[in-house]
Formats: sequence, C-alpha cells, structure tokens
Amino acid sequence: MAAEARSPSVSIVLPTHNGAAHLRESVDSCLNQTFEDLELIVVVDGSTDDTEAILSAYTDPRLRVLKQSNQGLPAALNAGFAQARARLLSWTSDDNIYLPNALAVMWDYMQAHPGSAMVCTDCLLIDDAGRTFAYERKGWGCFLYRAEAAALAGPYRTEFPLVEDVDFFLRLRHYGGPIARISRPYYKYRIHKNSLSARHTADRQFVSLRLHYDLVARGVEQLDLRELFYDRLSTAALYRDYAAMDAIVQFAHDHDEPFSGDLAHRRDVLKTSAGWLRNRIVIALRAQRTRLQNTLLLLAELVRRRTAA
Repeated sequence: MAAEARSPSVSIVLPTHNGAAHLRESVDSCLNQTFEDLELIVVVDGSTDDTEAILSAYTDPRLRVLKQSNQGLPAALNAGFAQARARLLSWTSDDNIYLPNALAVMWDYMQAHPGSAMVCTDCLLIDDAGRTFAYERKGWGCFLYRAEAAALAGPYRTEFPLVEDVDFFLRLRHYGGPIARISRPYYKYRIHKNSLSARHTADRQFVSLRLHYDLVARGVEQLDLRELFYDRLSTAALYRDYAAMDAIVQFAHDHDEPFSGDLAHRRDVLKTSAGWLRNRIVIALRAQRTRLQNTLLLLAELVRRRTAA
C-alpha cells in the first residue's frame, strides 16, 4: 500500500469569479513564496472568462483547482477550506499579491507564539496597474490562522455577503484566541473599479449593521449600539443610499431600540442638501487624518526598502 502523502504546512484558498485579469499574478505570488511547503486551492466559482485556460497552464503539483457553479464568496471559501489539509490556513483574492516572504514571516510568528489564533500584517494598496499609492495598517488583508481556531469559529456565513471576512475574524478572535499583528507590509491589496471593495462600499452598510448587531447579541462583540447605527447611517448617507438609510432606521424600530426616533430624525436631516454636505465634510476630515498617518508610514517603508537595497 502506498504511503499517504504528507500534509502541507500551509493551505491557501483562492476563490475566483471572472477574475482572469489579475489571476496569474495572484497565483504566482502564492506559488513563488520563499516558504514552499504549501498547497494552493483555487476555487473557480462559476467563471465564464479565461480563468480555466490560465489555470490549466500550471504544472505545479501544489496547485489544486475546484470548480463549482457561482455561489458567492462565502460558499467558495467554505468549499476550498473543506479540502484544505494544513494546520495553518489563509486565503487571498484573485487580484491581490503576497510579497515573496509573507508566509515565511507569518509562519515564523505562529511557531514562536502558540497562543495566537491568527497573525496578520500591514498591507500596501495598489491600483489596477500595480502602482503603490497608500499604506493600510488596520485591515485583515494578509493573515495566517490555525485550523483548530477556525473550527471553533465556524464557517464563513453566507447571510453576510461583503462582510463575511469581518464576521469570520471577529468570531475567530472570540472563540479561537487572540489575533496578533506584524506592523510591516507583506501584501499588496488592489483597489480598482471592478474590485468588490470598490463596487459595494455603499451596499455593505446595512449588511454590516446586521452583522455587528448579530455578534453583539451572541456576545462575540461589545459595542455601543447607538454609535453603530449612527455610523452606518452616516456612511450610507454619504453615498445617498436612501434605501439602506431607510432599512437601518426600520431595523432599529423593529428591534425596539430606544434611539430609533432620534435615528429617524437624523436620517431625514441627512437626506437634505445641507445635512448631506455637513456629513460629507465630517467624514472627509476624519479620512484625511487617516490618510496622512498612512502616508507617513508608506514613506517610512519606502525609505527602509531603499536603504536595505
């Protein structure tokens, strides 16, 4: 009887739906890691573009391809992780890029810190052409987590599309253990007109509200609910997403939140030209402070790389 193949140390799941434009670059960034003991599971989620032709050109035995009808990102992730064999897991998008030593750095951290359920790193933001334009120090774009912690957290939930990753990571932290951060960028997160983050910024406000409300009810999060409702209402108003604004107010009313009347008044104010403009200025000032901080971090990283070279 032939010996069973040894399981890899890291499993990466890469879900893709009509993402051929940047798929090759994303796959290459996984397979060209300095940490080579990995498997890459690409889940083709009903793609109708050149995805399959691109993947068929690879001969690397570490690459496995799963195909399914288009079921959405959470279902594709669950399908991929159901086939994962490693004890350390990650996933990436078909338009993002790992830097060559990303897995090695995170692997070393997880070996040195057995109490951590997950480690993540900072990211560089790039445009459609791959040009770096910003630094991201708060997101969960580049990460590695333990399979046993994921089992405690449960699967990616299909009822929270667009924020399924936030949902999973918050549950992972609650049920599995702490999430650590390496304050250096090891990942390039692409922002372009066809990316999910760019196309659905407005759409996710009501979904995000429902998610965090659910997590508070489960005891996973502790949040000021009034602040949560007002924040999501303000962001929906920025995009003049009146349907989402009305849904947020109705949700508060349906759940007998004591501030639902004030929230309805705030919605009405935000629908006026003056209310919208004031809201936009407040959000813009807050975003400007964050951009300045991240620009300083990006400059420091560029100086560090130039010095190292």
